[in-house]
Amino acid sequence: MALLDPKGRFEVRDGMIRARYGHSKSLNVNIKYEIDNEVKTLYHGTTKEALVRIMREGGIKPMNRKYVHLVLDPRDAYEVAIRHGDDVVILRINADCLRKDGYQVLTATDRIRLVDYVPPQCIESLTKPRN
Repeated sequence: MALLDPKGRFEVRDGMIRARYGHSKSLNVNIKYEIDNEVKTLYHGTTKEALVRIMREGGIKPMNRKYVHLVLDPRDAYEVAIRHGDDVVILRINADCLRKDGYQVLTATDRIRLVDYVPPQCIESLTKPRN
């Protein structure tokens, strides 16, 4: 069943199943992620309420996770955001801006990228999806 997960959250390695990303606490697991130097645009779904905090507190932080999770498709960002409330916005992130500021963009799956932090200057725009 782990291999059927559409988000690719799990992998089977050496006969064991493990999470590929999303760890909320530090474990003695060292996952090597490939660096993505190609993607230009990433998306982050959030609520309007959280957006106020993001801008006030200086960017997108990983909060209780090891990394900020970003996606390649705005529809995936919407699916994440709608779990947290109805009043959602999709943030468009400039991946080259992240790299220029010294942040690596890591490949977690074919749809998900990880970064340590997204500074506000790398947030290009936001959209409010029509429900």
